[in-house]
Amino acid sequence: MNPNQTYPLQDVRVLDFSRVVAGPFAGRLLTDLGADVVKIEPPEGDSTRLHGRKVLGISAFFNQQNAGKRNICLDLRAPGAAELVKDLVSVADIVIENYRPGVMQRLGIGYPALRGVNPKLIMLSITGFGQQGPESGKPSYAPVVHAELGLMHRLAERNKTAPGDLPLSVADTNASLHGLVGVLAALHMRDRTGVGQHIDMSMMDATFATDDRAHFELENQPDSIVVGPILEMEFGPVFLAADPEMRLVFKRLVKCGLIEDPAPPGADLPAKIEARQQVIDHTLQQCKTLAQFSALMEQLDIPWGQVRDPRNLPQQATLVSRNMLVQVDDRAGGTRPVADSPYRFSQAKAGVRGPAAHMGEHNRRVLEDWLQLAPDRIDELMSSNVLISGAGSAEE
Repeated sequence: MNPNQTYPLQDVRVLDFSRVVAGPFAGRLLTDLGADVVKIEPPEGDSTRLHGRKVLGISAFFNQQNAGKRNICLDLRAPGAAELVKDLVSVADIVIENYRPGVMQRLGIGYPALRGVNPKLIMLSITGFGQQGPESGKPSYAPVVHAELGLMHRLAERNKTAPGDLPLSVADTNASLHGLVGVLAALHMRDRTGVGQHIDMSMMDATFATDDRAHFELENQPDSIVVGPILEMEFGPVFLAADPEMRLVFKRLVKCGLIEDPAPPGADLPAKIEARQQVIDHTLQQCKTLAQFSALMEQLDIPWGQVRDPRNLPQQATLVSRNMLVQVDDRAGGTRPVADSPYRFSQAKAGVRGPAAHMGEHNRRVLEDWLQLAPDRIDELMSSNVLISGAGSAEE
């Protein structure tokens, strides 16, 4: 990469009021693309600070979603807080928030108020069920949406188990990713019209729109997309993207001259299936190492993957070769791993730009950079508890 290349969004300013994942993930991606993203954190802190390994009080979960952002700790209920937010909004491009509908308005910083300050503002509001509707006021986390959209039921049906949640927050990340698409589209339109937008992004809408299997249930048809088998090999389990009976594997083995059809002439179908299954199993189990199995699958042109313990992801060949796992400074004399930006540009750069911040770590710096506030004015905001100095911040 040319060191002189710049970030695509390096001249964009973002205020990120969101918490947990739906919203912070969008802000994190904007940060990776070069935007100056300032997280506005309440005095009680983002709940993700509680989860995962902590280094100097910053958890792995919080670090993952907020790496590279600057941080202001702001009590939005304090007298004068709304005025400070409006001052920041006057020089911002984007606001992200994921409060329930009506909360920002009650705080005096809803979209109409902020648009009055900055007509070019683009505001992304992420909620579970949308800004209007019969469930708009309902609190939501990703598992709630997974349950409501049938994802828990589908998983249980496929695995023949009791319903349970997915092992990742699909509804949160879908809303963030679709929100990011909306924000970038709005930025493009603003260049043409000079007018901002308010984007109403529902976790329900985003996840439903992204569900590539929803059409089966919607048209009351069985899911005809077959999930391949998982084989227990001497070196560990592997997944094959083939039919469960492995008819495709059998045909490829015969075509490559690696086996002959073991079924005797005149055998009935069950006997043929049993004989062929035995020779398939025997042939595959001859692979005693991962390298041998990989070579065989390459010869057969069968997609496959290791059923990998995620703790071993730092050894995954593609992640390693594409430098997707980066080490950021933990500010305690070491480093900690973070997934890098997935964006690869030919004439621009993107990527993690540093660790997550302590609460209120950049109170002074952001207000000086964005608003050119004098030190005594910042001191007044601190003494009136509009701005809060959190643990580990530069303001302590």
